Amino acid sequence: MDDVVIRASRPDDMPAVADLRWRWSVTEDGATPATTPDEYRAAMTAFAVAHADTHRCVVAERDGRVLGMAWLGLVARPPTPARPTGRVTADVQTVYVHPDLRGQGVAKRLVTALLDVADDLGVERTSVHSSVDGETLYRRLGFGDARLLLQRPPED
Repeated sequence: MDDVVIRASRPDDMPAVADLRWRWSVTEDGATPATTPDEYRAAMTAFAVAHADTHRCVVAERDGRVLGMAWLGLVARPPTPARPTGRVTADVQTVYVHPDLRGQGVAKRLVTALLDVADDLGVERTSVHSSVDGETLYRRLGFGDARLLLQRPPED
């Protein structure tokens, strides 16, 4: 576990981050891809560049290999009289750990790193749309139910 480093991602990490997302979605969950792995790597790299102001990614690295990732999406909110400079909320997104590192606390370290980023940025509130498997982790890290957080699926 001490050989796993959690750090902010770099642009050259994005192909490996894309490969992790591909593994999660296509290999493990059986999604049908709409693109090739190479095109997806390019899309992930372009996304990271285009959204550098609104998305932060941290990675778990062991022996120079990226084996985990987590994203923090930032949303600017309009100012209020109490906060005339505006507010920011955040959403934990796309937390994934390669099977080789699962069960070793890496996901907790990734999410904790994101929460540190949120705190450093003065984020007002951080939310997560958790999987059933991840719920226990998020609750241990202080996430709780938000009674009035509603969502609407897109119309068909």
